[in-house]
Parts: sequence; C-alpha cells; structure tokens
Amino acid sequence: MMGRIILLIIPFLFLVTGCWSSQELDKSAFVQGIGLNKSEDQLRISVEIIKAAGTGEQSGGEGGGGNGQSILLERDADSIIQGARGLIKDAKRRLYFDHARLWVIGEDLAKEDFISFLDESRRDQMFRLNSYLFITEKNPIDILSNSTLYEDLSSAEIVSALEQTQFNAEFTAVKMYEFYKLIEGPIPNAYLPIIQTKKEKDKAITSIDGTAVIRTNKMVGKLNTLETVGLNILLNQVKGGDTTISLNDKEKVSIEIRKSETQIRPTLDGNQLKAHLKIEIEGTLADNTTKSNVNEKWIKKVEKEISNNTEKYLRLTLNKLQNELKTDISGIGLETYRKYPKQWGNIQSEWNEIFSDADISIEVHTNITHQGLIKKSVNRKHKKPYNNPYKLTF
Repeated sequence: MMGRIILLIIPFLFLVTGCWSSQELDKSAFVQGIGLNKSEDQLRISVEIIKAAGTGEQSGGEGGGGNGQSILLERDADSIIQGARGLIKDAKRRLYFDHARLWVIGEDLAKEDFISFLDESRRDQMFRLNSYLFITEKNPIDILSNSTLYEDLSSAEIVSALEQTQFNAEFTAVKMYEFYKLIEGPIPNAYLPIIQTKKEKDKAITSIDGTAVIRTNKMVGKLNTLETVGLNILLNQVKGGDTTISLNDKEKVSIEIRKSETQIRPTLDGNQLKAHLKIEIEGTLADNTTKSNVNEKWIKKVEKEISNNTEKYLRLTLNKLQNELKTDISGIGLETYRKYPKQWGNIQSEWNEIFSDADISIEVHTNITHQGLIKKSVNRKHKKPYNNPYKLTF
C-alpha cells in the first residue's frame, strides 16, 4: 500500500515544479532602447529601461533619470557586454535586452568602424535581430530621453512611427537583420535612417529626417529628405504616401500614391555600365486647388508633372550617390550581380567606382486611376441648376 502512495506523489511533484529560467519582475530591468556613441577611447552605452509600476525613482552612478515611465542610464565600457555588466551596478538589477526594439548610434561612432561594436547584438541570443537601427547627430541618450506624444516610452513611440512607413516615402526603416544582410551581401554598402530632435511649439520631439549612407562599415555621408524619397523609389520601397506638384506658382495638385514599381535593367560591357530605370506610378487625385475642372487633358498634364517630379528626385539621389559619396545603395549593383554572376567576381572590388561612372537613364510613367467623387473645382463659380430645391450647389 505504501509503494502505491509514493508512485502517486512523485509525478505530482514534477507537475508543481517551477520554471528554472523564469525572471522575477521585481528583480529585473527590461531594456527597451539602446544607444551607442564614442567616448574618447571607449564606447558609451545608454539604455532606456521600463519602469515597473510601483517602483521608486532610480538613478545610476554615471548618469540616470527618466520621464516617470522609464529609467535612463549610461556607462562607458570597452564593449556592449562589459557595459551591460557594469550597468547592473547602477540599475541594482540584472538587465534583460530581450524586449529592446531600438538602437540609436551616435554619428561620431558611426563615422568609424562601428559595425564591430554591434557584433554582440547577433552573437548573444538575448538581443533581437528585428530591432530598428538609427543614426543621430545628437547624443543617443537625448533621443531616448525625449518627451513623447502618445507612448509612455520614447523607444516605443519611435518604433511605432517606423511602422507607418507605408504611408510616407520620406524616410526608410531598417531592422538589424536587414542591415546585416546589406553589409554582408555582394555590395557591402548600407543605409540607416537619421533621427533628430526638433522644437514643436516649445516642446522637443524626435523627428526622422534623412538617411545615413554606410560604406566599408563607416558612415560616409547623408541623403536629405528629397534624396531619401528618390532612394525609396529606387529600392521599390514606396508602398503609399502622397506627392504634391505645382502646375504654376499658385496652383497645386496632390496625388495619393497607390502603387509604385521600379524596374532596373543594367547593361555591363567590361567595366562600363549602363542602366535603364523604368518607374510605374499609380495614384488617385487627392486634392485640386486649381481653377480647372478635371478632364482627360488636365489629367494628362498632372500625370506628366508627377513623372517629371519623380525623375527629379531620382536624379538628386543618383547625383549624390555617384558624384559625391561614390557609394551604391541604389539597388543597381544588386541587379547587375544577378544578371552577370560570372563577371561579378572580376568587378566586385571596384564596383563603387564603376557605379559612379555609370550612364543611367530614367523613364517614368504615371497613371491617375481615380479622380475622386467630383470633377469640378471648388474654386470655380457654377450656375445654380434650374429649380434646384437645395441651397447648396454641387
């Protein structure tokens, strides 16, 4: 009888055993955002930590603070892992990076070989490769500590903004694994969005503005907002958004983009490269501030202006990449690699120079597929219909 009782108890003990790898919330510090910058001969590491409900304010020995919802700490170290260990002294808890979704890299560090400092991000399973990467001219902790508009944490709000890129072609969004894919591909160049702070009604907020260009593991220059639009068109990353054109000094028309598709057709003859870019844009009429009614002739005029504007953005981007930065992040090199895999081994080492001398032609076609619910301009005076019982005219 005793033997039977023991057999019943032992399985029960296995069922009630706790998880050996569980994390006690009141003894953990969960990092949401990470900042890296140069500090003399060391690496300055900044972190934004979720402040658990019911905890008191904490501050670190080498920098601390927060906005009520987060705790901000920073420390100088030789590597990320050494800095993380050192920050335990300030946080009084072990740091967990499993939830970190944002990395902000200072420009001073980015202009050096900053890729080596990111090695820990993919070597340790604690870090997430779907985190977003940024470059900033400011101190990264200034970005992490900035006031928010909607979210409780600065890191969470910035990530939320990136998830709206389908509605805006003026900035790029790059995750950690996408960045490594770029720098380890046939053309080891990459790009990262630039984040800054700006004043908005006497309040400092973060703003994504421009793109950093990476070559040989270093930042070599920037694209402004219009050049970034051109880059997104080249990379086939425009999934939505709008564009506004001027038909003259006063009259403007806006188009909501529904589809944008770019085809790159390279032709390689030895070290001489020619590339033809064909861009197809589809959109709908968003607003018409002109005095013209919408008709086929007017639509054709608008489509032509949008095509001209698009070509202008592309030329701005290509001129910066070819003539100033001499760095290919346009997608032309990747298409050349795919089309000429046998020749690629002979030209890969000098590809940036070949790209800089390339003859690139551009062809843009725009198709406005919908004109909206009305054809008439709101600014034109129309005769009131006969026997109209309503006061409003349409």
